[in-house]
Amino acid sequence: MKYFLNHEWNLLEKQLIIATCFMSGIIIGFMFAPIKRGIYCGNHNGNTDITRD
Repeated sequence: MKYFLNHEWNLLEKQLIIATCFMSGIIIGFMFAPIKRGIYCGNHNGNTDITRD
């Protein structure tokens, strides 16, 4: 951490590196997170037209 803070980068470069690490952590987290019940876009309110036999 001392090397990162004392390195001769300007403030914008340090902010870009931090943002890149943060965003890549989010992407890696989504890739390795388990999907428990599948992906569903809806609200499960029971308002459906599907008839079951």
